[in-house]
Amino acid sequence: MYYEKSFKRMSSFYVNEVHLITMLLPYMEKIIKEEGEIYTVLQKSLEKTVQLLLSRLNLKQELKDKINSIDWKSKTIKDCKNLEKRINNHSKKYIIINGNEKYVREMNKQIKKLKKGEKDEEIVLINCYDIVEFNKNIIDILNNTDKILNTSGEHEIEEIFPEYVRENIREKKKA
Repeated sequence: MYYEKSFKRMSSFYVNEVHLITMLLPYMEKIIKEEGEIYTVLQKSLEKTVQLLLSRLNLKQELKDKINSIDWKSKTIKDCKNLEKRINNHSKKYIIINGNEKYVREMNKQIKKLKKGEKDEEIVLINCYDIVEFNKNIIDILNNTDKILNTSGEHEIEEIFPEYVRENIREKKKA
């Protein structure tokens, strides 16, 4: 089982699938250059959107090929449980989780249950929320987030939501 300190949680908010992939592309390029591994846990397939954007963007073919090699198909809880076989082979993992709020929450729980490999591994969970669909209080999402990912990259929560005051929620839960 992975420990809380093994996870870095990022949240991302988007208005449509094209916006989501456009926002993720620069971050994925950075991960690929650093030789990190990218996995997806998607409620709905994003294959067509990724193919459309890659066909229209002026990117190096090598980068397009690597982005195309990512599995952009939808996943079930069973698929999420099988992720363990794939991710324990690499030291730094990035898992893009996309779906409604309930799906994202459930997949986060499943990923936390995976067995930790031998190395001190870090997993970066990138929870992507459709701003139109999620109806949960944004504070609840931010309380379970370490950073925000948007079109300009990775940011502290307070940079994007200046009115947000982080309380040490995780420490309160332990007490």
